[in-house]
Order: sequence, then structure tokens, then C-alpha cells
Amino acid sequence: MAVNTYKQDERVAKTSKRNTMIRTIAYLKDYKLQTVLAIIMIILQTLIVAVMPTLSQRAVDIDIANGDINGLIRTIVIAAGLGIAIWLLTMGYKKILAVVTNKIIYDIRKQAFDHLQTLSLYYFDSRPTGKILSRLINDVSSLKDMFTRLIATLIPNLALIIAVIVIMLVLNPVLSLSAFAVLPLLVTSLTVIMVKGFKNWMDYRQKNSNMNAYTHESYTGIKVIQAFNAEKETIEEGDRTMQEVNDSWVKAVRRSDLLNIVIAWSQGIGYFILYLFAVKWLKLGATSVGELIAFASYISLFWQPIRALAAAFNQFTNQVTSAERVYELLDTQSILQEMPNAKTLVVKDGKVDFEHINFAYPDEPDVEVLHDLTLNVKPGQMIALVGPTGAGKTTIVNLLSRFYDPTSGDVLIDDQDISQVTLSSLRSNVGVMTQDSFLFSGTIKENLLYGKPNATQDEIENACHKLGLDEFIKAQPDGFESRVSQESLSQGQKQLVALARTLIADPKILLLDEATSAIDTQTEELVQAGMATLMKGRTSFVVAHRLSTIVKADRILVIQDKGIAEQGTHKELLERNGIYAALYKSQFEELDMD
Repeated sequence: MAVNTYKQDERVAKTSKRNTMIRTIAYLKDYKLQTVLAIIMIILQTLIVAVMPTLSQRAVDIDIANGDINGLIRTIVIAAGLGIAIWLLTMGYKKILAVVTNKIIYDIRKQAFDHLQTLSLYYFDSRPTGKILSRLINDVSSLKDMFTRLIATLIPNLALIIAVIVIMLVLNPVLSLSAFAVLPLLVTSLTVIMVKGFKNWMDYRQKNSNMNAYTHESYTGIKVIQAFNAEKETIEEGDRTMQEVNDSWVKAVRRSDLLNIVIAWSQGIGYFILYLFAVKWLKLGATSVGELIAFASYISLFWQPIRALAAAFNQFTNQVTSAERVYELLDTQSILQEMPNAKTLVVKDGKVDFEHINFAYPDEPDVEVLHDLTLNVKPGQMIALVGPTGAGKTTIVNLLSRFYDPTSGDVLIDDQDISQVTLSSLRSNVGVMTQDSFLFSGTIKENLLYGKPNATQDEIENACHKLGLDEFIKAQPDGFESRVSQESLSQGQKQLVALARTLIADPKILLLDEATSAIDTQTEELVQAGMATLMKGRTSFVVAHRLSTIVKADRILVIQDKGIAEQGTHKELLERNGIYAALYKSQFEELDMD
């Protein structure tokens, strides 16, 4: 299976920026009233801002020109009142948008988190955890500013531009057209810069995701880093990933900053043309000074929102690429699909059948891991899987728990095709215990109840007693209520707690993948004694590294060359003197040497 690493950029499907925007705006549907109210307040605020220069024109051309002091005071009072209205409306819509955007981000983050729970194991196996977290945390958070800018920046500034254009055309079409003469240059430049800008910001997001993945890996593997004295190399690699993030950011910002240059030149040319028309061609007299002042104010108002949009462009394009990454996550479908009419799995006996199984990972369909594997297991049998690393032992276990589906062939439990039953009923009947036992931060009891939240205290204590966990629990300061984490217990202790967690769930079928590989001899004896009792009446599959732990298995399968190379009891396989016998003898020779 090919795995994306922190050194590789993720492939993000190309999508239409228009569709991304439409999809983003669609989240506002659940908050129609608040959104409409905010937009109304924005439009009112914009209209008031747009008419303010006409008050300056009135003050100069009418009040001051006619010496009307009372009229000038009225104009000033009106301007002050409108200024207060602008402030109140601005504060109002910003507060509404803050509430709405926070709720939307909560909805999106919950949707993304919930969707991640539905994805198959392959999605998580094929990419670093840091890259998944980057989308769930960084990219979703970036959408918050996108919603704010979409409404609080884009809408009012576009509305202001339109209002200013209309008022200028009404006041003086000739001066207006002279001021707008530079628009073709501006629109063309903006289009080119924006197209390139989206690519730059996507590259930045990719590099940032790589950095997050490396940071997560370095912290997770800090013990290995320190044990091998690799701090210097780790720092250097961290510097490299951070430098890539910085370089991609600088490149994106530099291209986006071209907008400011284009806008500054366009604004300067606009002012020059305006005054050229006013002085040379229109020959404006003193009585039209107010109109010229108003037009100068309107040109300033015209370029003000353009500058605001340009300032927001860097972040906005960044946020659009974040939205694309979030939506791609939400659109990712699990390679495991539950049938619409899936039935509930009912396990009475625990018979398991693998019928002509072929399996290859989705990203490497031509590289088969298993080929035409057929296996029939009777109820209550203990099946041991041994063989070299990478032969497919864990794959068989993963197929039975339906973490993956076979490329072809069927897996049956009590003659029920597991691809036709609900995943919840399958997983509740199949208990999985892996060599890398994971404990959640919390109490011992909370971890034990993870597979069966409604288990009674008697069930918990009974399972712990059978596995010899009594002394361990008693030694903890608060017994079952003692708080533990992934790092606070030894590997053997974690294995015992995880094994008890699996057994409390009382599955009909047990899948033990190297469950005792990291346990010391004394602890292993406790586990084996408990397992011997608990496996009675249950069908179990044991992936084993220590062959001494499976000598009593009903059948041992040697997995090699994409299938079953040998099978039989421990005694039968030793007498055959084949692959298993060689593996068994080599292990005991190693023990003798020790």
C-alpha cells in the first residue's frame, strides 16, 4: 500500500471556484433570518456612506456660497446623525455575523469530524495523521474568516462600488466616465493575478499540511528521536519543512501584492483624468467647486472598497483553497459501503468461511496480497496464523472484521455474507485486539467500558479477574477510577487493559493480532491462562509471533506466497518438517542461545 508522507503534497481534486463559493454560501441557508438582517444593515450602512459626499457638496455650493449659517448647521447635524447611524449599523451586522459564522464553523467541523468516523481504515492508513488534523482544524478554522469576509467585506464593498457609480453617473456622466476609464485595465489585471493567486495559495496549504504532518510525527516519535540522538537531524528537517511553508507564503503574497500596485496606478490615473476633464474641458467655475469636491470624494469612495477587497484578497484566496480541501474531505467516500438493505448479523455458532479470496490495496490493484484463499473454520476453533512479515496474516484478520473488503470472493459468518450485514452488528460480534494497544486518556474503567458502555461492575471485575488484572487494579491509587493515558502504563499493562476491554464486550469471534508480542513472560502466562478459558466456545483467530503461544491451536496456518502454504496442528506440522517446523526450531534455537 502506497502511503502519502510529509515529503509529498497531497493530491487535491481540481474544483470550480464558483462551485466552491456556492457551496460555502449554502451553509447560510440555516441562518436565513440573521443573514438577511445583516445584509439589510450592510446595505443601509453602504447607502448612507454613499450619500455623505453630497452633504459636502451642499455645504460648499449652497450653505457656504449663500452664507446660510443655519443651513450649514443643519447639514452638519445631519452628517453627524448619519455618522452615528453608520456606526450602529456596522456594530450590529458585525455582531450578527460573528454569531452566525461561529455556528456555521461548528456545523462544518462537526460534519467533518462525523464524516471521518465513517471512512474506512484505508483512508487513515494511507496518509499521515497530521495531514488529516490539518484539514479538520486549520482548514475548517480558515473558513470562519471566509464567511466573515464574504458578507462583511465582499457584500458592503461591492454594494458601495455600485452605489458610488450610480450616484456619480446621476451627478455628472462625463466626469464619471472619465473616472472609470481605467476600469478595463484594472479588471484585466485582477483576473490574471487572481487565477495565479489561487494556485499559489493551494501550494501554501499543501506545504503547511506537510509541516503539520512532520510536526505530529516528530512529537509522536520523540522517544525514538532522543534514543537515537537524532535531535539535530529532526531540527534540520523541521527547518526545511517550515522554510517550504515560508517560501510558498512569500510567493503567494508577492503575487497578490501586485494588486496594490495596479490599484494605486489606476487610482492615480483616475484622479488625473478627472481633474483634466474638470479644468481643461468642462471649464468648471467657482460655483461648481462643491461638485468637484464631491466627485473627488466619490472617487476616493470608489477606490476605497477596491483597496479593501485587494487587502482581503490574500486571505480570501487562501480561505477558498482551505474550503476546497475541507469539501474534498467531506466528499471522500469510504471504500467500504454498507448496503441500503443491510441486515443485522446474527451469530449463533461462529462458523467462518473465506471463499476464493483475492485482495489488493485500492492504490495498488495489480499487487495482490492474497490470491484465491479459501478457508473453512468450524465453530469454536482456535486458528493460528503464522508466517513472515507482510505475508498477509493481518490482512486476513482485517477482512474478517471488514476493515477492508476483498477484491473478489466472499467472507461468511454462519453462512451470512459480511458485506451484506450492518457494520455495527458485525463489529459487535467480532472482537479485535491488536499488538499496538491504544488507551484513551481517562480512567481505567472508562477504557474498559469503551466496547460495552452498559457493562456492569460485576462484568468488569470478572473479566479483570480472569486476566489476572486484580493486583494491577488494586495497586492503582484510585482503583478502577485511576486516570491513565497512552504513556502512563507499560506496554504489557496496556495490553492487559486492552484485552480486558475486548473481552468485556463479549464478542462471539475473537481476532488477536500479535496480542501478546509485547508482554513479558510472567504477564504472558496470566494472559494465556485467561485466554484459554475465554476462548472456549468462541471462534478465534490468533496472529502469532511467539509460536510457543499457539501450540494448542486447533489449526495452524502458515501464510506465505499470497496464500496458505501449510496447515495443520502443531504436532502435524512438526512431523511434516516444513516451513512451520523450521520457524519453530529457529525460535527455540534463539532461546537456547539466550
